Amino acid sequence: MNFKPNFSFFRNLIDLIPEPLIVIDKRNLLIRYLNLESQIFFKKSSKYLIGKEINVLFPENSYLINNLKKIIHKTGVFFIKEIPVRDLENVELRCVVSENKDENILLFFKSDKPRYEKIFDENSLGVFDETFSILAHEINNPISSIKMAAQLIEKSTKNSDKELIDIIKNESDRISKLIDSLSSIDSKLSISSKSYENIHEIIRYSLFKLKQKSKKVSIVENFDPSLPTINLDKNLFVQVLDNLLVNAYESSNFLKKSYIKISTKYSYGETITIPNVKDKKNNNSIMIIIEDNGKGVEKKNIEKIFLPLFSTKKRGSGLGLFLAKKIINDHGGDITINSENQITSVIIKVPL
Repeated sequence: MNFKPNFSFFRNLIDLIPEPLIVIDKRNLLIRYLNLESQIFFKKSSKYLIGKEINVLFPENSYLINNLKKIIHKTGVFFIKEIPVRDLENVELRCVVSENKDENILLFFKSDKPRYEKIFDENSLGVFDETFSILAHEINNPISSIKMAAQLIEKSTKNSDKELIDIIKNESDRISKLIDSLSSIDSKLSISSKSYENIHEIIRYSLFKLKQKSKKVSIVENFDPSLPTINLDKNLFVQVLDNLLVNAYESSNFLKKSYIKISTKYSYGETITIPNVKDKKNNNSIMIIIEDNGKGVEKKNIEKIFLPLFSTKKRGSGLGLFLAKKIINDHGGDITINSENQITSVIIKVPL
């Protein structure tokens, strides 16, 4: 879609706005532009949405469209509350219609986080702690007995039965490792040590390990060299990046066109003025985006992907992404995953 010169001039400014913003044409309610926050918020790419009607984002018979048709004939700022959106809580819309003859309307969206975010509050994580503790105790005891019995049988059996005994021992070890992983989840565990780090050095450290793997995939770096250092727990962040990059690698089809792209950028946030405090607080952050064109994530699994014990891998524990999200949350940041048209993007935001 072609944009008028005056609109093109403001596109970069729109991308810096820290809340979901969509620009629509008031004549036909087609989406003309949307910022990165909107793509993350609605989990759909700008390539997919631009040129489509705004109602593609909402359930059928949504009263939003009727309200918009009334608003476009007025000027000012209008609020529409409790608009249902797929996979999200009801959203609030702030609609800006300018006084001039501009053909564009600005739509600002505000919503609670997706429902699965609620499992990451302190009370819910406490339930997981207690559950995993009970599981570890109740399962490890009989597994230890099974392993001991297998070792005793092995000493008194014929060689022909050794393969069956090995299966018992190996599968017992596998269950023990899973229980150990469960035991590593501790919602009360605090960040041990923070230091100001160059995020690109941490990313390249994880990339170096990824490049040692036998199958090769094209690695693309798109770093913003002007980013400042960021205060974080380096070891925990290495764990997050290792997990995410390995996920992207294992999702690859290992074709000539296969790639993993890592981008970094500065994200401007809102400025907060605190009463009786001279200095203003800027909620700026660093963004890390890991993109791959591998097998993708099914739409039905996107909302479950951060849940503990949920995995689409045959041998996956379902703990990697859960722990990655917890670590990012503990740093005051946020992580989301989008998957459209075989392009999967992981977006991490960490406040400065």
